[in-house]
Amino acid sequence: MPRTVDLTKQAPRAEIAGRGVLQVNLNWSVTSEADLDLGCMVLTRDGMGIAVQPLGAEFGALDVWPYVSLDQDDRTGETSDGETLRISLEHRHQFTKLLVYVYIYEGAVDFRTLGGVVTISAPSGTWRIHLDDSPAGATACAIARLTPGRTTLDVHREVRWFTAKAWVSNQQLIDRAYSFGFTWVPGSKPPQ
Repeated sequence: MPRTVDLTKQAPRAEIAGRGVLQVNLNWSVTSEADLDLGCMVLTRDGMGIAVQPLGAEFGALDVWPYVSLDQDDRTGETSDGETLRISLEHRHQFTKLLVYVYIYEGAVDFRTLGGVVTISAPSGTWRIHLDDSPAGATACAIARLTPGRTTLDVHREVRWFTAKAWVSNQQLIDRAYSFGFTWVPGSKPPQ
């Protein structure tokens, strides 16, 4: 079984070869009582785009466009599996770019006590990104950027922090920084 490799500032890149499914899993500390949302902004070569995320119930699909899906909305961190994005390596050439991100929906002022860990796994290996250098007040993080190579899906660790404002959401800030050009509208989740 291949060992898990940490993606760090010093070694931020991985090339994921082969077929199958790439999984991106987010886990965080149960003791924090925070609701974190994992998401992925997707642009495909036909010019279409979407943000796969719990807010707005945009859970995507793996076998049809956008070839990215999110399994669930873990609102407490109590689910042992956390939240997992799945990305089809079979359709990697359809992608222009993908950006995996996380934001605090409610229950914490920032990420400093949340112990967030992202694990990226594919048939060819496993990589881990620690979300442990959050500045005070950060409410969102661009975790990793993924772009198709000739025979790979290339992952680049970002871990870039953002702080939402009353008039600009976490997603808008991330979108602006990475030039996805989406139109955003306010949203909320139904009560649990």
